Amino acid sequence: MSRSLKKEEMENKDQHEGEQTTTTGDSSESNSDNDAVDPRLENMPFIEAFGHHYHISGKIFLPFDEPERKRLEVQHKLYRHCLDGALTNTRLPLDTAQIVDLGTGIGVWAIEMAARYPQTQITGIDVYPIQRRKGVPPNVKFLIADVEDPWDFPDNSIDFVHARSIAGGVRDWPALLRQAYTKLKPGGLFEMTEIALNVLDFDGKFAEADLCPEFLKIFRDLCDKVGMDFNPSPHVPDWLVEADFEKIVQRSEILPAGSWAQDEKLKARQALMNSITTEHYVLDNHCGLLFKSCGWTKEQFDAIVPSFWQEVQAANIRPYITAVFTTARKPREPRE
Repeated sequence: MSRSLKKEEMENKDQHEGEQTTTTGDSSESNSDNDAVDPRLENMPFIEAFGHHYHISGKIFLPFDEPERKRLEVQHKLYRHCLDGALTNTRLPLDTAQIVDLGTGIGVWAIEMAARYPQTQITGIDVYPIQRRKGVPPNVKFLIADVEDPWDFPDNSIDFVHARSIAGGVRDWPALLRQAYTKLKPGGLFEMTEIALNVLDFDGKFAEADLCPEFLKIFRDLCDKVGMDFNPSPHVPDWLVEADFEKIVQRSEILPAGSWAQDEKLKARQALMNSITTEHYVLDNHCGLLFKSCGWTKEQFDAIVPSFWQEVQAANIRPYITAVFTTARKPREPRE
């Protein structure tokens, strides 16, 4: 079930379906759970917050420990379900030669794309070395780097830039989108997917008002305090226009939680959502460093969590969040 938003030049006819280190591997379809952990993680310094491990810089508010890696596996399946099994919302030309995957995480998207596009070089970039180490096709490589640093690609050289769930690791979104524009070839394609920072009730009007407003207000206030936008999707169309992209399209897909879904498609999404929407997965790991950086103790945090779950799990509530897919294109000809 989807709801679409169009803005300014948005059209839908073309849409579908610091220090760097490199890792490569053998060719194989990605079809297993997370395999052996990269040995670099064993000696990687980290900040611990609320029991989770975060980047030592303190600038990345997304963890990299085992619970997060497992969550990323489920999230990948959830996004694919939203796309009816596809890996992108963008229809890519058959001659696509160069793809860059920003915030590649465990690398599963890049690996599965490589199997579908064996002629394409796919580069996944992430600040953490948590990518799968088995079954990596020869046309995939992973760079351990911050996506906000300059990318090691010539201007006008990339066919497709893909970014997924990197909110919490990006401070200057307009600059990131400008870099994507610069590195893309004329006519190159861009796609970004994020979870909207709203919990809504399916029985109410769409996007009318948040559930759990008190908790979300605290969360948003802390995001403002540290200068981190965890909910960029509402602003992305404007930023893309400012960067000179065209054919900008944004669509949202419902992700139900709880036990209310009746439609078979929504019930499948709900099952995946329920497997990762727990206090441990949703709140502790994504709030740990943020709250600790702002002076909160684990005890203070735990004191406000029950009211969040009580409201979400209330018998008269049908809660859901949304996955927001945004696509755009760099013009084929320079604008005058």
